[in-house]
Amino acid sequence: MKYIKSVHRHGSETFLLVIKNDKNLKPTNIIKASTSKNGIKSIISECEGINWYNNQSTIKIEYNLEKEIETYYRINIKVNNNFFNIKPNKEYSKIKNYLDLAINHYIKIWHNYREREYAPFHGDLSLVGNVMFNSENEVLIVDWEQFNGSMKMPTGLDIIMILMENIYYEELKFKKIKKNVKEHFINSVHNLNQAKLLSPLLFHDTASKALDFINSNLDIWRGQHSKLPSLKLSRNTIREIDNAISSII
Repeated sequence: MKYIKSVHRHGSETFLLVIKNDKNLKPTNIIKASTSKNGIKSIISECEGINWYNNQSTIKIEYNLEKEIETYYRINIKVNNNFFNIKPNKEYSKIKNYLDLAINHYIKIWHNYREREYAPFHGDLSLVGNVMFNSENEVLIVDWEQFNGSMKMPTGLDIIMILMENIYYEELKFKKIKKNVKEHFINSVHNLNQAKLLSPLLFHDTASKALDFINSNLDIWRGQHSKLPSLKLSRNTIREIDNAISSII
């Protein structure tokens, strides 16, 4: 069974086709294809990101670049069925354990970039989409379309972005940032810093500097940056985050 899941979602300029097992209807493969310049670049980045990740991770992503011509690329990615996504719109308090798992996984995968200003950049870590979990608390990072291994993006920026994303959803739901949420954010940044995976470029005014780097490198997202929740945070919240983090770094 096949069905088209999305076409140019978030302006991605790619078609996404899902193949399911005819008997149990579980997805087995995801196919991404494009004929546009930006879409083809996204598929190339996906291949590069998966290759980089597979070199660091014990859990591999299997894929096949089925078509590779100047005007058409198609990638077939095998689905890791033992992994699941977090459902959207959950309160921060109910997903913070998953955030901890994601941060610990980042610390493990990016271990070779300790004490470095810059590191390879996923660009779209999200608990509701691109970070997956299984019953054994293992983590799998997928969707590497924004991967960049050569641009100078600060080490730890991916984690700051995923934390800011969930702060945004909290702000959207409650119109404020609860004390325990802020404390978890601060502790998460502290743990990242203790692991020596927070770039010195993000030591001061962490949230503001993260947004500066995002806004200065929007080409990474090829027109899809409007989907990033971290860019939607209010100035007051950004200031509140910066002030809180300054007390621990």
